[in-house]
Amino acid sequence: MTCLHVNLPQVNLAASLSAIPLLDPHISFGEDIDETHRILLDPAVSVVDKEPRLRQWLNRFQPCMFGRLGARNRQGIHYDMCWITRDDLLQGTAHVVGKIQRARREWKERASEGLVHGLLTVFNVVEFAYAMPGPELVELCLLLASLYLVEHAPVMADTMYAETVPLRHADGSCETLKGGINIFHTSAHGTANHDRRIPGGIVISVNAPGLLANSFVKGGLAPDLESAIAKVRNFAWASIGNGGIGKPPGRAESCSWHNLDTGRPAGDCPMRHRPRHVPENFSTSGYSALYHTDVLVPSSVMLHAACDTPRSEREVWSTLDLSYLSAAACDVEHENFGFVHGLAVPSGAMPQTTWRPLAAVNAGAPRYLL
Repeated sequence: MTCLHVNLPQVNLAASLSAIPLLDPHISFGEDIDETHRILLDPAVSVVDKEPRLRQWLNRFQPCMFGRLGARNRQGIHYDMCWITRDDLLQGTAHVVGKIQRARREWKERASEGLVHGLLTVFNVVEFAYAMPGPELVELCLLLASLYLVEHAPVMADTMYAETVPLRHADGSCETLKGGINIFHTSAHGTANHDRRIPGGIVISVNAPGLLANSFVKGGLAPDLESAIAKVRNFAWASIGNGGIGKPPGRAESCSWHNLDTGRPAGDCPMRHRPRHVPENFSTSGYSALYHTDVLVPSSVMLHAACDTPRSEREVWSTLDLSYLSAAACDVEHENFGFVHGLAVPSGAMPQTTWRPLAAVNAGAPRYLL
């Protein structure tokens, strides 16, 4: 896994830094990120001191509940971080790939024991933090994703990729599960994927909810898989609609939102502790967003620097669902296979299953801005 894939783009990473169109250096990404940048973008501060500051921000401002809770290792959620600095980029592609793949391998060893369920690869580079939305940003994210997913290089836009995550059960058996992969970036602030904003640059995030559910059972945090899945599903429901732009007043629409279930009786909400941004009659079967939230690099929402157009005039993905969060078994050819129940593999060796990428198709009568 540590060697370069034959299809991996051979680029001069140092030269690419000067080729990225940048936003005005005085632009504000919001008080929360601006303040965090005092630490994360200071070259005199070591990674040892930067990671706690990033985790502090994630704990308070990350819309995704998995990221928020995992920042402080709460409720059984844990994730590791791999930091790629500007100095790493200057040492070349082979160095960066080697560092990422070593971190990826070490993370999988820990994940296989249920000790951790997520991995953040943090490209902490000032040029990446100020990268202007547009085609160059899309190409940059595709390149960085290819440095991570070397087995799929070159990574394609508007495609769903899944990480291979091993799980060793208490009885010694082993299987491979799927982990979702997304990209977060600082300049998402104020755009149609505002909920993917993060300080410090560009981050590749792996989140394996099925592994988390299985680890709840393995670690005694849930009595059975059904209960564990219900717990994970609540985290997912709470994450939807939690990424609104919020400022200035009147622009508080989130990039994702709950569909409504008008047939459910009042007071019959499936969430015991429902946050305010989740309506009581939210649909448990589907939700909507301005982009497919499982896509690694959603190009359409990364091309524009502002989100001034109302939802009614934008493309809307209205049939997104969380059906993969189920304890029920499904056929190996089904797209949900691998998230909770995976492929059995021999115990001992680290499994190398590669899940097939899937192109994102909008089945919900998309509307396009003209």
